[in-house]
Amino acid sequence: MGNFRIVIDAVGGHGVDREVKDGEVVNHFAEGMQTPDALAKQMVNYLQANGIEPDSAKLVHWPGEESEVTDDLLTGVRKGNF
Repeated sequence: MGNFRIVIDAVGGHGVDREVKDGEVVNHFAEGMQTPDALAKQMVNYLQANGIEPDSAKLVHWPGEESEVTDDLLTGVRKGNF
């Protein structure tokens, strides 16, 4: 038993609930269950439901860019603005 990390870098139609501003809670299911945002949140929910408690889980839009936006998949809070 120990720490592990899951890292996925992807390109696609991400970024739901874009009117949500910095510090507000995102609805990751705003555009359905099959968006990258919803699928990532579902994976976190599945892990939690099966006894795995992530230390952190984030969806980072445009990583490394000046316009980077981060959605915390545990708290739902967005950091940054679209």
